[in-house]
Amino acid sequence: MKKNTEIALITTGITLAALWWVLLDDDENRVSKTDNTKKKDDVSSEEKEDTMIAELIHSDRYDSFVKINRPYARRLPKRTFKGLHRSATKLDNAAFYKRLQDKYETTQLTITNTSDVEREVRLWAGNKKPPLSPTLPGDVADHIFRTVTVNSNLGTGIYPQGIIVNPFNGFTYIANQLSHNISVLNTEGILVSLIPITANASSPFGVSPVDLTVNSQPSSPNFGTVYVANIIGDTVTVINTQLEIVNTIQVGKRPISITFNPFNSNVYIANIADDTISVIDTTIETVIETIGVGKAPRNIAIVPKTGSVYVVNSNDNSISVIDTNNLVTNTIENVGNTLTTAAYNPINDSLYIVSSGDNTIIPIDLNTNVTRAVIPVGADPYRILYNPTNELLYVGNREDNSFSIIDSTDTAIDTLFLGAVGTGVAIDPNSDMIYSSDSTSGTINIISYSRESNKVLINDGYQARREDFTFNPAIVKHVKFVLSGTERFKVLKLEEETVTGSTKVKPISFSSYNSPQNFGNVAEVFEMNGAIIDGKNGWVFKIAGKQTITILTYYKQFETEKILEHAILNQKKRKL
Repeated sequence: MKKNTEIALITTGITLAALWWVLLDDDENRVSKTDNTKKKDDVSSEEKEDTMIAELIHSDRYDSFVKINRPYARRLPKRTFKGLHRSATKLDNAAFYKRLQDKYETTQLTITNTSDVEREVRLWAGNKKPPLSPTLPGDVADHIFRTVTVNSNLGTGIYPQGIIVNPFNGFTYIANQLSHNISVLNTEGILVSLIPITANASSPFGVSPVDLTVNSQPSSPNFGTVYVANIIGDTVTVINTQLEIVNTIQVGKRPISITFNPFNSNVYIANIADDTISVIDTTIETVIETIGVGKAPRNIAIVPKTGSVYVVNSNDNSISVIDTNNLVTNTIENVGNTLTTAAYNPINDSLYIVSSGDNTIIPIDLNTNVTRAVIPVGADPYRILYNPTNELLYVGNREDNSFSIIDSTDTAIDTLFLGAVGTGVAIDPNSDMIYSSDSTSGTINIISYSRESNKVLINDGYQARREDFTFNPAIVKHVKFVLSGTERFKVLKLEEETVTGSTKVKPISFSSYNSPQNFGNVAEVFEMNGAIIDGKNGWVFKIAGKQTITILTYYKQFETEKILEHAILNQKKRKL
């Protein structure tokens, strides 16, 4: 039997089992209504309605409430809800829960949000193993660190400097200055190519590649093409997506930094020895402009939405501003001491400059070009980059081998000590991995962080229970939510992953599920009767800041093998 057929049969079997179970449960509870009718005749017309609804909620006779609860509840006027609470106190709620406890298994979850902000919670969907609660922008989750030694039978990269991650293929490219080659790592961190860059006639000592950039514009015919700045060769090497060198372009003296501008698809090169910026048109791979800037330009930052170019001039501590017409429109002077690199933060429309001499980061408001208060970081900071996933800035400090993490409020919120830090730092926005070159040891340090928020906690045993339900599905009878405080989530979403990979969503409004037996923050969700927990179905809701939610679930569990056998048997019967 093919795998897809087995999956379809299991799904069908679970559905049929759930339907059979609910119907059987209804049949067991059908009894004579004679005594009940007699009681209703002894009350007023208003109390008749109230008592009937209350019994529908709590009586053993109508345990499978899903078919009738919501239509009745939605039609009740306010006066009826008052009577509902009054009548509910007369009912034997203990008998209702005793019956559940006698007939069904239970599992209790306790979820706590330790942060001050509302967060999303996703339960049970085990196949894709989503995080219980994903991180939010500004979170500093647990970071993971590992080291990759870039050597193999292909050779070794010596003194790695600049790093980029190519969005075209997910590969990481590393410029090895002293071995005059480019290491290419695949998405598993394995060296797949070592591309030699040969010296030209004017440079007998090699070209010394130090920095790279990539055409990151998906609509461009040259998407994925990599450009390498060679500081001794005074050239830019062009590498296509087949990892072949296809062109060498002469630029200014001592190109030390190179950046792609997605706004106009041009490449900008900082030539530190002749105080210029070379501009390459990537469609014709030719230098179209040479722009004079400040002294010893060392780095270039781009504002993607406008195409504006900001050049960090290290010897006169200034920032040159270049517009899309390749004209210097402004110079921001007296910025820090021994400037090295810069990064743009789109959240607050600011440029962050590394002042290596002062061990600080200098924010500049790009609406006014005015600097704000400096941010102290580690010793000898050099490279800074922006992570679009968590909206944080990472500053690599070379002397104390640390990363300072800065949020959009100009606050250094954490410091990571995760191995040696060099001049080359890059980020892969798809995997959230940060690559840092260790020039001394010739290795690459890879830093990543868990997508699981450490702000939302759940009791021990949840993961094991989720795995159990994945292999032995459960069918829900009743779910009770108890929330601390007064905040409630309005909607619970039941998500189902289909065989084709799409997701079906069924929202359940909590407005009709205030518990009638008390005035606490409790919800008796009868509409979840018949829901399945099997690894493909998940529950999604929001938990308020500093809130604790306890969930008590009553269910019956079936072994997958039995459901499959039942589904196959039914399939055969239909064919006969």
